[in-house]
Amino acid sequence: MSPDAAVATAPAAVSASSLADLVALLRPRIGLLAAAGTCAGFVTHLPPEGATGSGLLYAAAGALLLSCGASALNQVQERREDALMVRTRNRPLPTARLGVRAALCAGLLCLACAGALLAATPGGWAAAALVPLTLALYNGLYTPLKKRTSLAMLVGGLAGALPPVLGCVSAGGSPLTPRALLLAAVFYAWQVPHFWLFARLHSADYKAAGFLAPHQGVGRTGAHGALALWIVCYGALMLLLPAFGLVGAEPTKWLVTALALALLGAAWPLVSRERLGFALVNASLVLLLVFLTVDALRGAA
Repeated sequence: MSPDAAVATAPAAVSASSLADLVALLRPRIGLLAAAGTCAGFVTHLPPEGATGSGLLYAAAGALLLSCGASALNQVQERREDALMVRTRNRPLPTARLGVRAALCAGLLCLACAGALLAATPGGWAAAALVPLTLALYNGLYTPLKKRTSLAMLVGGLAGALPPVLGCVSAGGSPLTPRALLLAAVFYAWQVPHFWLFARLHSADYKAAGFLAPHQGVGRTGAHGALALWIVCYGALMLLLPAFGLVGAEPTKWLVTALALALLGAAWPLVSRERLGFALVNASLVLLLVFLTVDALRGAA
């Protein structure tokens, strides 16, 4: 390659590397799940006259950016621990490819945009107020508690249960309606096995970083039993969704019921196969969100 060609390709390489570091910092893939949960909460709480498509778009984009901003702040908080774990030691902050100030600026910009977008939904400032609440739970409580107690996931689950509530409030509804609370409970019950199985898959990393994994202090049989119970609770709460009017069409009711029964029947096998269990528990929530969103949109059409 000639010197001129090398100089010409250098900016493109730097740009691609910077974009990859930004993606690693913001973790938009996790944000997409939060956005999907927000969409489900939004469309299942539409007022009788319906809501504008822009409101749904603003709510989803706001949830995505809220998750990205919280992720950036979390990596700033845990940059030293990330350097000790195989899974995270190549992130942009531990490797110094990105500075703390730049990461903070990126995170705060995402959070500011999230607040502005949520304020533009039918829920207005009530929806935007969930931004600081999420940060208080996730970055203010869950993140520091991970090194102090193995029960930190119970606090982290509260932050993870907020997307459907955010969707409900963004649509102009109340966060205390039974349907909003039930959908949040489903998300919360999913969060615990999600966190727990993830921690078991990366137990060596957790130990190296000084994080207290959920299964620490409990025998293997006891940990299996507790984890299986949480998966059973997740499936049982899912069975309540049709009764609370969150599912309208008959085919969707059968799909949700079948998914819930599959979780109930597979609870014990899932906890004994961490990698498979982690993948299937996550896939079950994605399927549920697809069912709920399609059902609500068909009903509103």
